Amino acid sequence: MYRLLIVDDEPAIVDGLMQHFQETDEFELDLCKAYSAFDALELVKKTKIDVVLSDIRMPGKTGLQLMDEILFYWPACRIIFLTGYSEFDYVYTAIQKNVDNYILKTEGLDTILAAIKQAIQRIDEESRNRTIVERAEKQMMLISPLMKKELFEALLSGETTSDIFTNGRFAEVGLNLQADQPVFMLMGKVDNWAEEDSYTNKLDVLYSIKDMLTSQLPSLFRIEDIVHDHSILVWFIQLDPNTDRFKGGNGQTEWREIINYLKGILESVQNNSQDLLGVSLSFALSKEAFEWDFMHKEFERLKNVLKRAMVLGQKMSIIDTGTSDSLLSMEADNGSLGMDEFPKLLGLLEKYMDEGDDNHVVTSISAIIQNIKHSLASNYLSGLERYYTFMLALLSHVNNLNMPDMLKDDNDFANLIIMEHPMEWESAETQLIELGEHICRIKKEQHEKGENLLIERIHRFIQENLGGDLSLARIAEWVYFNPSYLSRFYKQATGRNLSEYINTAKAEAAAGLLESMQLKINEIALSLGFESPSYFTAFFKKMMGRTPQEYRENYIQKTRK
Repeated sequence: MYRLLIVDDEPAIVDGLMQHFQETDEFELDLCKAYSAFDALELVKKTKIDVVLSDIRMPGKTGLQLMDEILFYWPACRIIFLTGYSEFDYVYTAIQKNVDNYILKTEGLDTILAAIKQAIQRIDEESRNRTIVERAEKQMMLISPLMKKELFEALLSGETTSDIFTNGRFAEVGLNLQADQPVFMLMGKVDNWAEEDSYTNKLDVLYSIKDMLTSQLPSLFRIEDIVHDHSILVWFIQLDPNTDRFKGGNGQTEWREIINYLKGILESVQNNSQDLLGVSLSFALSKEAFEWDFMHKEFERLKNVLKRAMVLGQKMSIIDTGTSDSLLSMEADNGSLGMDEFPKLLGLLEKYMDEGDDNHVVTSISAIIQNIKHSLASNYLSGLERYYTFMLALLSHVNNLNMPDMLKDDNDFANLIIMEHPMEWESAETQLIELGEHICRIKKEQHEKGENLLIERIHRFIQENLGGDLSLARIAEWVYFNPSYLSRFYKQATGRNLSEYINTAKAEAAAGLLESMQLKINEIALSLGFESPSYFTAFFKKMMGRTPQEYRENYIQKTRK
């Protein structure tokens, strides 16, 4: 899905084009609109835009000036100018700036549609030719900044900056960051790994993602990044003090603006990771910059936020911890064997329990128990270590799912925990399988509940904002989803497109307002976000089979009978 922004200071033109593109079946578009260059600029600061269709002559800021701002934030965006004037100076400047197209308004909708289609084809071609992963792999093979990694690992483990920077071993480390200035943290984690992914392949993917995101951040950001514990991606970010971007009137850094901009970049990274690397991943962002000595606490906080989202079964998350939303505080209700086989079996069990796959959980527990029994026979201490590692994995899920109260009176299970290892393996296996199945049942219930809560949350936001911004990007921001993934998630969960629900909700609300007789038709149109009464009339007739005036007159006739 591509995001198209339509910009014109004439609402009738914007709304007419919106209606036309909503009805086209040639390609799926996430549509955004702005009635001025300034509104458009506010939108592009926080939302990734793929194609812009803009009037070139607007009051306050021309389309050419707007284009410079858009390309700063989204250099790959394709620009199409739409104007009623055929003036050489404008055309010449547009060509110099590598604008995709320059269309006269008199050329008609077919020409505009063809230009957008051509712009999308160019985006696809650039995407196919992109060599991000190859460059990331080459960079990964260069000399690794081991000292930087060690320094940040120490900070994440709780050591203070005074202890670290007085240590002679770090004296020669050249950081891109200033240790006396606050730092912002961004964390990423892969939502799921394929069974066949090896340890080496996972690291390759993580480093590719790390470099993919870092390469997309503008030079005005100072960045350091690491892969922590072979599983968590962490970026440390500061704003270049010499830039005027993202600064308020008092000269202070506007971190909320930076966060909104970063979320647009993260959406692109998520999509590229899924398309190019075959993995989905989630992100959590700090609410603001913080002092370095708080790095350990912020690291644990972001890690717990991502873990909570994973417990709820939410993938492709972009979680802004600076919001005061309830989602962040929501609790879950809710022969001989090779040396590497046990970790692989345990990893698969963790995966199946996360997915609520009870059939595979049963076979995995049986396989792990056989592995432990063989290990006990050949190396008792090694087997005992494996047994307790296995029990720790089960207990971790019990704790995360708020199950301890359900098991505190289960003496048989308590004995399995405190004994060296079971003497009656057959009985122990039955109990552990029952526990695994119980974990899966609760996991499925939580996934279903989490999905239902998200749908309810989406619907509630739409109902409460029928006259406001209901773009895919705005709704996705409300529920911490990647906008592209939100569209697929909603369709899969409900069987219909999100735009269908929005249109139905607006039509039903319009019908109710028409029946109440309290507002004029043009006032109803404005209250539901239609700047153009004619666009509202066309929309309502398409949805309800008659114009608003006809609907109101028919209702009056019915009530008089």
